[in-house]
Amino acid sequence: MKKQRISFPALLQAICSAILFASCLLPWLNITLPQESLRGQFNLINMPVQMVSDTGVTTNILPPAGSFFDDTQIVLYVILFFIFINIFIQLLKKIPLLTCYSCLLPTCFSYLFWTRVADCGNYLECAGIGLYLTNIFGTIAIAAAWTDLGRNYKAHRKLFRFCWRWSIACLVLPIVLIPLSGFLRIQTSDIHIIHQIVFMFTTICFIIWVIGIVQIPFLVYAKIVNQISEQKDRHARRFLSKRHQIARFT
Repeated sequence: MKKQRISFPALLQAICSAILFASCLLPWLNITLPQESLRGQFNLINMPVQMVSDTGVTTNILPPAGSFFDDTQIVLYVILFFIFINIFIQLLKKIPLLTCYSCLLPTCFSYLFWTRVADCGNYLECAGIGLYLTNIFGTIAIAAAWTDLGRNYKAHRKLFRFCWRWSIACLVLPIVLIPLSGFLRIQTSDIHIIHQIVFMFTTICFIIWVIGIVQIPFLVYAKIVNQISEQKDRHARRFLSKRHQIARFT
């Protein structure tokens, strides 16, 4: 049986996913301000939350046990699981779509997290190595995956059609989701188990909505890559055709 060769895009996505997985466990935030009671290095999982006092002073504290932040950590662990699995998937069976969606949320969140770093003072002192690595290698992984999909646009035509419909649906989803989530919170506020289920349902809907919105520029990018690839292929075919004609007459 012939051994399947690993393509460069798949290898690049696997390497970047491995670094991204480690980056989420490395420090994102360094709290060193003397007025802070909570100091140290914090990664994506054990990130402290910001609390604003009545006097307007912002402090960082660890989330209390049993709060909804425990459910948020479960979501983060699920995302990390898919990033870890993606390392081996790209090496064994090339699926760039898994790279797109497993790396998308932590990478986008890492860019938004810079506003949190700004609240702590000096960027160089407060930003951890994990945040820099997530920015860099998460972006490379996503760009490599969408470039690979764009070059094979026709083979994934049904997939792109589904993604466009998904993104269009996400544009109107908040009109339904926001009133529904508010109604469910009121109806289930006294029942803890149902409240947890409603929270998870709302979180999943929110993640689906975020991905659907964020993927729009990448869908446009994949279409541009496809147009450039097709143009290069046409030029190559014309060149070979002219060369063949010249060879026939000589």
